[in-house]
Amino acid sequence: MPKWPDLAAGFKLLREVDLNAIRRQAESPSHLAVMGGRGTGKSTLINQLLTGSQQQSPGPVLPVLPAREYGLDGETPVGTCTLALLVIGTSGDDDARAQQAFRHLLRDRVTVIVCYNQRGQTQDGGIVPVEGWQGAETVAVDFNDREMLTRVLAPAMLRACPGREVQLARNLPMLRQAVCRKLIDDTCMVNSTYSLATGLAEINVFLDLPLNVADIVILTKNQALMAYKISLAMGLTGDWKETIPKMTAVVGSAFLWRQVARLLVGLIPAYGIVPKIAVAYAGTYTVGQAIYQWCANGEKLRTEHLRSLYLSALKRGRETALAVIARRKALRHPQPRP
Repeated sequence: MPKWPDLAAGFKLLREVDLNAIRRQAESPSHLAVMGGRGTGKSTLINQLLTGSQQQSPGPVLPVLPAREYGLDGETPVGTCTLALLVIGTSGDDDARAQQAFRHLLRDRVTVIVCYNQRGQTQDGGIVPVEGWQGAETVAVDFNDREMLTRVLAPAMLRACPGREVQLARNLPMLRQAVCRKLIDDTCMVNSTYSLATGLAEINVFLDLPLNVADIVILTKNQALMAYKISLAMGLTGDWKETIPKMTAVVGSAFLWRQVARLLVGLIPAYGIVPKIAVAYAGTYTVGQAIYQWCANGEKLRTEHLRSLYLSALKRGRETALAVIARRKALRHPQPRP
């Protein structure tokens, strides 16, 4: 039986990845500008963005860089400004000044999201097709409704800053759950797609075992990178030499891949490609959830909980496998246009 790699081994494989560059971007100076007139709810929105889980994190959490509040007549935020939220109240008194501030932000190439503070006037929230804000996404949310903010505003902020999600989450605790969910989902899809690509090449029964072992090494490497990004997003120290040994203990030494080895799923060609993709998805999802729970509240999941997560994710992984295979077939054999 080969030696199955664990999370620590995955990090040893990251030598060609510039972890310092990932850390520098996550820790780079930035601030969120919240602009609006008086009484529009800027302070309420900032407090929501800077509020995270009340549970304790297992490691030293770096101080959060505060979002900054701006009026409509002051200096336009530039420099280290990552994103501007232009807050619009319900009175309409400041519409002209808000429009002017909006034009200044676009002139200075600041990414803008226009936020209508609904204050209980809507239950659904969402995108508002308002004229006059071309160049910005527009959302309507109740700033006092935490669930609506995380469901509507948080995804809009992540869409506005692609590639800087970890930096945003590290500075704004309200975004951490959404960012970690995205990191997990993205890595699950990457590992699923990789398993499809390599699985289709495994047609020789004598070559099947070493190819699968090599696959697991790559999958574990991707999981390790995901784990490091989750720790950065959750505000933990960027020194991976300090963080990684702790995270390795969280998921156990090669627990998940030993489960795979016992099941022999993906090691026997007759089982097909779908189980192989499902296993890659489930293993990645379980590692991500275990790391996130530990970063959020210091909870090390029990073996029974890990197994339960894995089995639940396995079903979702099968659905993902079928979708990935169908998409590949559609790309290779496009339907003729009528």
